[in-house]
Order: sequence, then C-alpha cells, then structure tokens
Amino acid sequence: MIFSFKEMDETPKSRKFGLLKFPFALREEVIRNMEFMDAFHFSTLSKRSKRLVHNAKLRTHSITFCLNTFVANDKIIVETIKDGQCVMISLADPRESFKRKNPDVIDGRKLANLINEPSDDYKKKLSAHLLFIFHFKETILHIEKGVSNVHFERNYTEPLTDFFLWDVRKTFDFVSIGWGSPLFISSEDLKFILETIKSNQYYLGKQINILLKQWINGQITDLESLIGYKRYNFPVDVILDGLVTMDPTITHEQAKKIYSRLEVNGQLMDIQRKVDGQLATVLLDEEGCSVFMWNEKRLAELGN
Repeated sequence: MIFSFKEMDETPKSRKFGLLKFPFALREEVIRNMEFMDAFHFSTLSKRSKRLVHNAKLRTHSITFCLNTFVANDKIIVETIKDGQCVMISLADPRESFKRKNPDVIDGRKLANLINEPSDDYKKKLSAHLLFIFHFKETILHIEKGVSNVHFERNYTEPLTDFFLWDVRKTFDFVSIGWGSPLFISSEDLKFILETIKSNQYYLGKQINILLKQWINGQITDLESLIGYKRYNFPVDVILDGLVTMDPTITHEQAKKIYSRLEVNGQLMDIQRKVDGQLATVLLDEEGCSVFMWNEKRLAELGN
C-alpha cells in the first residue's frame, strides 16, 4: 500500500484525501507507507501533521551530517530502509558548484522554507525537523576535507564551538574525522569534539595517539572502540608515541572474533588507564589500528 503525497496534494477539492479524518491506526499505516520526501512534505503542513509523522515512527536507516572543512559544502545524507535509496540534501548556498554539478541534490534552503517555525538559521531548523519527525536507526557525524556519518573537513570559517549542529544534536552513533583523506585538526578542536560530542565509536586518522593518551589519563571514560585505517598514512610510531604497552589480554585466535577478522597477523598489545586500571587491546596490522576497550562484562564473555 503506497500513498504519494503529490497525488494527495494535487487531487481536486471534490476528491480530497481526508487523511486527518481516518482512524488513528489507519493514519499511522498510511504515513509509514509514504516515501521519505512525501512524509517530509506532509509534516510541514501543520503542527498536527508534524506530530502525526513523528508518532507514526517512520523508520529510516540513517542520517549522516557531513561537515566539510575545506569548502562550504555541508550536506545531509539520509538512507532509507524501504528501498535503500539515499536522499542527499545540500546545506550550502545553491549557487555553489556542488549543487550545480549534482542536479539530484535537494536544496536544503528550500526545504527549510517549508517549515513554519521561527529560526534564524535554516540549517538548524531543517536538521532539528528531520531528527524530530523521523526515527533513524543510526545518526552519524562525518567531518571531512574537501570531498564529502559527524564527518569533519572544514578549514573553519567559523569557530568549531559555534557550529550550528551542536544546538540540535550532540549524540551520535559514530563520529568520523577525515573519512576520505587525511584531516588534521588542532588538539583544542579535538578536545572539544571528544568532550562535547558523545559517541560510542570514533573513526579517526592521525588523532588516534592524542585520543589514546586522553583515555589513559582518564579524560575520556566512555569510549568502547576506536578504528583508524591505514590509508590515512599514519605510521605506527606516531600512534604509539609516548604510550606504555603491555602483553595483550587476548590471543591472536581470540582477536579474530573481537576485531571481526578471518586472520589476525599484526601486533597485539595492551594499554592501561591510570585512574582505574581498565585495559584496552590495540591491534596494529596491514588494515590500520583498532582499539578495543575492556570492561567486566566483555572480559566475562571472553572467559579471562
């Protein structure tokens, strides 16, 4: 059962589709079967329609906020569950080359103008609306450099601390920094991200050494895992610089399950947090650097 918002909007008045007059359960079923953009447009009609879309719990796979450090090329990418399609929304000025080269990209300014809510920042208004009306399985922050889950890539034209997104969302399922190419940010900006943005997983480049030192010194307490891929061209000695390592908690055979590998041929070593003695196991191999933080539950499951 598929309903098109466009059809509802263009139906003559004598044949008006009275969705709001339907029983509650049927209204929700109709909304759940809408396409993503149809549901978005319906949510902008009134406060009641916005609440209806929210209450229908229309499941969507993921929303990724891509922040670009090199050019004004911020965007939002939504991956739908129904057909696996991606909807790309540009948050840049529509006159920018990114928009001109990608005709399928939706202009975020136009979408924000449909939302009848007070706001002096169209990016903030649109982001808040999307996060409210849809139920995303994953929220991703991606900060990148000059190319396009947050993803940071900005030669900051505005202070990172003042970026619009922090007023809308500070918790993500994972944060990546420099996904497609090396990205170097100051230790102050990295500290701000780690202290302000909450996530169980961070995908980083050269920032790994700083992050591990902060974890060891107790400045970060809720990190569960960390991955840095070798394509970012950071040498092993940079990652381990200033770190005290110990024999690993696990064997190479056990590491296959922990790191989801068919084979583990790299170096395994432990590091330890000073404040409470918590251990983390570091794997350095041809794929890069992977760190797994241990807790009592994980150790019990391991049998150690």
